Amino acid sequence: MVLMALLLVAGCSSKQAINFKVHSEPAGAHVILQNDGSRWVYLGMTPLDISETFSGDQLEDGKTVTMRIMRCGYLDQTKGWSGEEIIDEIDTKDAVLWTPRLIKAEE
Repeated sequence: MVLMALLLVAGCSSKQAINFKVHSEPAGAHVILQNDGSRWVYLGMTPLDISETFSGDQLEDGKTVTMRIMRCGYLDQTKGWSGEEIIDEIDTKDAVLWTPRLIKAEE
């Protein structure tokens, strides 16, 4: 609630740092992020604890932040959050958390 109030008071052009914590099983997967259909941005490898800056309008209703995790020999996994879901996670957990269990690819 506090973050939502800050975004509303500060206006859409304000910047907000969002913490992402991504831990995969097994570790060592590559993580990329896409904001509402824009280009993919490489974040690093799991375990990952990183802060990304978003403007208020990037977290508006109807916009989606998508993360993909990839590791050789395993199927890629993708997860998306709406701006409202990100704000809810920040309010309750202080970070956006994701812990995917990777599935081995068939050869």
